Amino acid sequence: MSIRDTNYFPSNVVKYILLFATSFILSQAVGQSVDSVRTAILDSVSIVEADTLDSAMVTQALPVKFDSTAYYTRELSFTRYLITSEQYQDALFLLSRLEAESASASSEQRDSIRFMMGWVNYFDQNFEESIYLLSKVSDDSEISTQAKFYKSICFVYLREYDQAKQNLNEITLDSGSLEWELKMFQLGAIALLERDYNSFDSLSPYFSENHFQFSIEEQSMLIYHEELSSYKRKSPWIAGGLSALFPGIGKFYAGYRGTPFGAMYMTLPLALVAIEAVILAGVLSPQFLVLGALFGVFYVGNIWGSALSVFSIKKEIFNEIDRNIIYDMHIPLRRVFWQ
Repeated sequence: MSIRDTNYFPSNVVKYILLFATSFILSQAVGQSVDSVRTAILDSVSIVEADTLDSAMVTQALPVKFDSTAYYTRELSFTRYLITSEQYQDALFLLSRLEAESASASSEQRDSIRFMMGWVNYFDQNFEESIYLLSKVSDDSEISTQAKFYKSICFVYLREYDQAKQNLNEITLDSGSLEWELKMFQLGAIALLERDYNSFDSLSPYFSENHFQFSIEEQSMLIYHEELSSYKRKSPWIAGGLSALFPGIGKFYAGYRGTPFGAMYMTLPLALVAIEAVILAGVLSPQFLVLGALFGVFYVGNIWGSALSVFSIKKEIFNEIDRNIIYDMHIPLRRVFWQ
């Protein structure tokens, strides 16, 4: 092997080492460039995303115009649904919240909130609270008439008839209109509750029976008037005398149909036992004295109860008619104003 051949291996190794080093340096440089480019791209994407997010946040932060009219209309409509479903507590909760935030509401919307709160309390039979809330509805409101009608019937339920009439008389209506006849109807019903038959006679000619909302109730009021004015109370003396002759007959005369038999079953057996005691043991025997005294208490009580029964049955009959009158006052309000 020549000298040239002996120097071949080292020189080739050096060449390969230099070539490898150069390749490694170039690959690192290229890798760093790729990483730089990738980093730059990611940074750009992050910047774009951040800008987009900031733009969305800014857009959300921009003030939006609040349509209070639509809001309160929607909420009051939902409240009406709750009332119709008899979910009174939920309706009252929603109305209380609306009243607390009603600064942006119109005067008419505030009146509607107060009216509906009074309405809910009326249906829930909180009549005093209903009167208070309905009184807060302004007189120039479109629903002032409705509020006064409902306030009037609240006074009727509380048996404050003068206040009820005063509220109705404050309502100014066109003669012959639906609501005007409803007013005459309500005043006539109050006259019956007060047993003021002369006032009813002066109001009943206005019952045209032409409005389907309360034509049947107008007919009923005429029937109630006839029943109340023509009722003849039975004589307590006759009732007591009949029960003295035969226990229980006086109550039957008064108008009761079930209780006379109760008095009969209590008194007659005691009478038979007392008679048996006097026959067997004599008038002065302890048995007769006890049983005779017991029979006397029931016998006298039977006579006294029969005499009082003519008054109690009249009260029961009149109370039943009064309940029917008030119910027939309530129904037209729902039909006329439940719209």
